[in-house]
Amino acid sequence: MAGLPFALIGTNYTPMRMIMIPALACDDRLYTELVELLRGDFECSVVNPAAPTMAACAEAVLGGAPEEPFAVLGTSFGGHVAREVALTAPERVAALVVMGAGAATGAGAADVFAERRRAVEEGELPDYLETMARTIVFESDGRGEAAANAFRLMARDVAPSRFLAQAEALARRDDHSTTISRIACPTLLLWGEKDSFSDPKAAKAMAGVMPNAELSIIAECGHLPCLERPMRVASEIRRVLRPQV
Repeated sequence: MAGLPFALIGTNYTPMRMIMIPALACDDRLYTELVELLRGDFECSVVNPAAPTMAACAEAVLGGAPEEPFAVLGTSFGGHVAREVALTAPERVAALVVMGAGAATGAGAADVFAERRRAVEEGELPDYLETMARTIVFESDGRGEAAANAFRLMARDVAPSRFLAQAEALARRDDHSTTISRIACPTLLLWGEKDSFSDPKAAKAMAGVMPNAELSIIAECGHLPCLERPMRVASEIRRVLRPQV
């Protein structure tokens, strides 16, 4: 895979702008450590759209994006939005990173949304999010426990209306199993080997269709690699997307 067109200045280069889009019930804290780890090579900013369709979420991201080509990264819900951005405006996206967001529509999506809507309407969202926290990461102690607690802190602050809008966008999203073949920019598909929300098989299917994608499976990692294995995530992003100097 060819490196990205960074602007070379002497022996240095201008960092590529990267827009990061968080997972459902998460915010910019999902990427706090990763932003620091990528500093110097990527100039990162976080955008957290909340609209009932993926198209509207993508337009919200593009509306605030830089004019020059940028990289876009997303986790879970954010990964779906990032992919939608790349499909909507391919001429503006220089690179794509998707974590835990398969291209196919999942069976039972309507039922999952109905359960999430019921949790919001009946005031049970905190309980629903606590159940997510217990299964969203791989390890129950150590780094996994810290990652789960970080998710809990973000989920505690999410507005029910924001959660519901993002959940609806997930439920209504289009199947992009074949349309992703149009994404030609350098792409990194980064999955936790133990992801219980999005099976790594979904990543392998995407890698088989996308013309310029590389798949990286992180061992002993669940659905939130940026919290569970941030150094490995940063290393993989640099390995795949950094220019060959």
